[in-house]
Amino acid sequence: MRFLVYSEDIDVELELVSAALKSQGSQVSIALVGDEDPKENSKTLSVAGVSSIFQIQDPALKDFLAEPVTSALEQISLEAKPDFVLIGATKRGKEVAPKLAVRLKLGCITDAQNLRFEDGHATADRVVWGGNATSTVSSKSGAVITIAPKANERAAGSSQPDVRVLNFETKTRSSKVVGKKAKDSAEVDIKNAQAVVSAGRGFKKKEDLILLNDLAGILHAAIGASRPLTSDLGWMPESRQVGLSGSTVKPKLYVAVGISGQIQHLTGMRDSKLIVAINNDKNAPIFQECDYGVVGDLYQVVPALTKALRAKTGR
Repeated sequence: MRFLVYSEDIDVELELVSAALKSQGSQVSIALVGDEDPKENSKTLSVAGVSSIFQIQDPALKDFLAEPVTSALEQISLEAKPDFVLIGATKRGKEVAPKLAVRLKLGCITDAQNLRFEDGHATADRVVWGGNATSTVSSKSGAVITIAPKANERAAGSSQPDVRVLNFETKTRSSKVVGKKAKDSAEVDIKNAQAVVSAGRGFKKKEDLILLNDLAGILHAAIGASRPLTSDLGWMPESRQVGLSGSTVKPKLYVAVGISGQIQHLTGMRDSKLIVAINNDKNAPIFQECDYGVVGDLYQVVPALTKALRAKTGR
């Protein structure tokens, strides 16, 4: 089977290569689009298993808007003739995937988990109903499929793929960038943190989140949150959100404080190396996923844990 992989994030693109290579006898091509010189990225993406890299460089692709990126991927697909297109499930990727599926007249599977290929079709699990259930879906033939970042290890090794440079066939655009707002430079990238301490609805008010600061400091951890604290209550920026609609994290240590553990959140952190849960509900789903669990009031447990760790580490 022939695969074409794409993400605006090079690390995610390497993860998609690994996903494609899980299919026996797969032939993997990479789409590399943007407005900058692609030479350095081409070197990074020349990993074992990659047979070809298709490059399109054009000023119209500067901001990775969905319309021009979709057109570029459509153009590359006509050259590569893939059976399946794998796209990173970033915010931009999720916008591009269905558009490209319509252009290529293929099915579309979003947020695929446990992806497998057999007899020319794809089968995957998807979280549905707001994270309350999992469904299994299959494509009749080829498909455009989005896969969450961190779901696969990055491909490694080296190869000498065939590099093809294409001239972008610009199409009429109905959208344009009217302004940009830089992210807070103080924000931490929780996706690459080695330790993460996350807060959930167990916290009664925003001011109480200060309880996590000392604990996170001792553990050298980034602070994350479940969806209710970001999207619903606005207590933390969405960049801190862990879960299906936020970031997928795979730290060495993940501490869930006051998080019940609905599947929407578990999807984003269940591959952490060591999971510690603190919750006052002994029946909370998070206790089915953790390595160590503490049933108790977080307002008592967190200060006690922080005090014990400070005494142990001297920090």
